[in-house]
Amino acid sequence: MFNMDKKRTLMNLELAIREGLVDNEIIPILKKINDLEDYYTTSSCIGRIGILEIPKDKNPKLYSRWLIKCHHYPTFEEIKSSIKDFSGYLIFVMNSPILHVACKDIESAKKLLDLAIHSGLKSSSIKSVSKRRVIVEILTTYKVDSPIGENNLLYISDDYLKFLLDYSIKKLKKSRDLLFNWDKKLDMLGG
Repeated sequence: MFNMDKKRTLMNLELAIREGLVDNEIIPILKKINDLEDYYTTSSCIGRIGILEIPKDKNPKLYSRWLIKCHHYPTFEEIKSSIKDFSGYLIFVMNSPILHVACKDIESAKKLLDLAIHSGLKSSSIKSVSKRRVIVEILTTYKVDSPIGENNLLYISDDYLKFLLDYSIKKLKKSRDLLFNWDKKLDMLGG
C-alpha cells in the first residue's frame, strides 16, 4: 500500500515540477527525501512573503486573496505597489518553509521528526497516523502575521512596512538555512 501510494505521488510530483508548480529551491530536498525507502513528500513550500486580504463577513478559507505572494525576497517597491483596492483586513505575512512527508510507519516518522527537531525545525510534528502512512510536518518556529490595514486604509507608515519586510526577509533566510542544514543530515535516515 505505502509503495503504491509513493509511486503515484511521485508521478504527480514529477508532473508538477515539469509544469513549474514546485519551488525550484526545494526540489533537491524533495528528491533526497523521495529517494529514501521509507519516505515520500506530499506537499512543500520554500517559504513566502506577501500581503493577504482577509474578508470580514465571508469565510476566510474560501474568500481570502493574495495581493502579492513571493517565494523570492521581494523589494519594498514590489510590496508597496501591491497594496491597493482592499476591503477586508490587510495582513503582512511571512510563512517559513514547510514540508509534509509520508512515513512508512511510526518508527520511521519518529526518526524523521527527531532529526528535524534536533536540527532547529522545532515546530515539526506528526500530523496524522493511519494504517497507510504517518504524515510528518517539517516546520520552523518563524512566522509573521501582522495586520496593517482595513477597509482600504493602510494603518502603517512606509518606514514600518520597510521594517516588517526587512525583519521578515531575515527570518525567512534563517528558516531556509535551518531547512538546508537539516537536508544535509537526511542521509542519517538510511536508504
